[in-house]
Amino acid sequence: MAVALIKVGMPISYDYKYLYHSLPLLYEHADRITLAVDKDYRTWTGIPFTIEDSFWNWLKQIDTHKKIRIYRDDFFVPDLSPMENQTRERNLLAQYMGPGGWHIQVDSDEYFIDFEAFVRFLHRHSRLVIRGHPKMDIGAFLIPMYKQIPGGYLYVPDTYETFILATNKPDYVFARKCGYPVLYSNTLLFHQTWARTPQEVLQKVSSIGARTEFDTAKYYHLWQSIDAHNYPSIRNFHPLLPHVWPRLEKGDGGNVADFISTYCMNHCPVVPLRVYWRRRLGQMKKSVLHKLRVRHSSA
Repeated sequence: MAVALIKVGMPISYDYKYLYHSLPLLYEHADRITLAVDKDYRTWTGIPFTIEDSFWNWLKQIDTHKKIRIYRDDFFVPDLSPMENQTRERNLLAQYMGPGGWHIQVDSDEYFIDFEAFVRFLHRHSRLVIRGHPKMDIGAFLIPMYKQIPGGYLYVPDTYETFILATNKPDYVFARKCGYPVLYSNTLLFHQTWARTPQEVLQKVSSIGARTEFDTAKYYHLWQSIDAHNYPSIRNFHPLLPHVWPRLEKGDGGNVADFISTYCMNHCPVVPLRVYWRRRLGQMKKSVLHKLRVRHSSA
């Protein structure tokens, strides 16, 4: 059986500069890459942004195999919430990428440790993209990078935050979630979620899809107050589900690449088996219960 196509979609906006690091990490092993950008350069909340000409020139230079396409469309609808606009853009992006193959959607600030290994995982499951096979989401794990401090970064350790990274039938209902059964891979990515300049953090809290779900001004002041001295005392600080981020640790590195490299030298760069199988078994249990409910309702 032929291996399934690996199709990567990346929405780009005000934080497009993070693609300088994230895009080369996956370029070699992706078959097709599509970058989606609003035709009027507006975020999901309607805030305007700009992209420097040097970025487009850089894309041409690195696209040695002509894998990259640019998809421009109207991704801001004033009557929709930021999250609804995000979900809408992801669906439009998937439609532009076309049916078939594995659909992967990666944000510009998400950094693979080993994209090649993730592609091998998807290739091993190429049968799942054959027409008629049940719809499936593919889950992965994140290490959140929280703040840059002198000589390194503060990050959230040991949480192994889960998210949906790929699907065989893109029909998104909430951000990247399609609501299908989830098959977890042990893929680990770094997420430069809040580890940005103060100006970029302000722009983030004004633009993200979940901005209406928490007090963004209060959270920004919390983020500002955390430093290299007081971070050990910070507890339960996720903006939506505080307990998800229970504590912070410091990692060395003058930039993102150095930080990730140092982390991988000092830690196992894959998800621990106990975490991985807990997620796999939990999802299997949900799948069995769902099938039982369907049978019961149709009886």
